[in-house]
Amino acid sequence: MTKTASDKPMRRNTGATPYAAIWFTLGAAGLGYLCIAFLAPHILPDFSGGRVAERMLGETQVMKVSADVEGLKSSLERLQIEVDSVKANAAAHQTQTDQLSAHLAALDEKVRGQDTAKTASAAPLPPPTPDVPDFASGASQAQAAPDGPPPTKVINAAPKVGPQVGPPVAQPVGAPIVTGSISKGTQTANAGDAISFGPAVVKPAPKPIGIQIATDSSVDGLRITWSALAQVHAEQLGTLSPRYADLGTAANPSFGLIAGPIKSKADAKKLCKELAAQSISCKISDFKGAEL
Repeated sequence: MTKTASDKPMRRNTGATPYAAIWFTLGAAGLGYLCIAFLAPHILPDFSGGRVAERMLGETQVMKVSADVEGLKSSLERLQIEVDSVKANAAAHQTQTDQLSAHLAALDEKVRGQDTAKTASAAPLPPPTPDVPDFASGASQAQAAPDGPPPTKVINAAPKVGPQVGPPVAQPVGAPIVTGSISKGTQTANAGDAISFGPAVVKPAPKPIGIQIATDSSVDGLRITWSALAQVHAEQLGTLSPRYADLGTAANPSFGLIAGPIKSKADAKKLCKELAAQSISCKISDFKGAEL
């Protein structure tokens, strides 16, 4: 019995097929991609476009915040410099205030050491009344003062000599000196010929003019005020003298500071106008009171 040709075993082809080649190529490509991704990932393209944009936006915001922080630091530094300057000015002002307080305290102590004697001797005295005799009735001076001293007697009075005729007569040496006196009749005649005066007119002296520039409840306060005003406004007050006048009562004491004397009311008005322009109260007054 013979075998047919179809019964013969077929021989397998051992050559590479296209299907195997494709899979081999894909495997090699995958292996190469993995190697590159592991060894040099920067070579591979970035397929995450959205992430890159987010990262750039985040970097931009970080840079903006950094710039804001730098600006805030600069502002804080400038503020610190200004605070230091204010502190320095405050310290200088405090130093000046302490010096002024010490100066005022020294003036106060000096004034208190002198006010006792000055207050006791500063009482104002009334002006003296002139003693003028009354000649209104037409009486003479001799009749107005009957008790006065008698007229002076003339001693060694030389007699009235008329004109000489002829040569002068020589007086002998050692001749006695003749003395004489005026008789009472001659005195009465002379008293009757005295000049008569009319009625006496006494004109009061004009009161000196001053300006009142401050008031206080104590004389010590006025002394301190005058010391400060005389230093600050030396041009207006340097030539004036201070006085104080009692303007209050025992229950409510008040004293006025008066500066003067001033020549006329016009000068006083001009001076008050200058002081009022510098916020100093001023009014025209008599230059009265006791010496400050």
